[in-house]
Amino acid sequence: MPATPDSENYEIITFKRVKEHLVLKVRYPNCSNCSYEGDKVMVFLDVEEKDVIMWKKIDPHFMDHTQKTDNKQAPAPAARFPASTQGWSDAVTYANGRSKTKFIKGE
Repeated sequence: MPATPDSENYEIITFKRVKEHLVLKVRYPNCSNCSYEGDKVMVFLDVEEKDVIMWKKIDPHFMDHTQKTDNKQAPAPAARFPASTQGWSDAVTYANGRSKTKFIKGE
């Protein structure tokens, strides 16, 4: 079993739209050294669900954000958090803070 996640072997467990961003919880089942049973919580900026459907590769590692990817590869995550309840909450808070959308009262 590989010690790092195979970016082409994953399952999206859940996601949440946070204005123009997406928070994803992704499971990498083949990662022997990954904490949280191979689950990763990541924030992707300025992406839509229709983009995610096309992805065949999600690399959880940070990369140069200026590096172009094709529509079959996820962009680099802007942030990654522990795959815990608190990590999920922190990811949503981070995505909300990175939003360009004005705050709407009651949100």
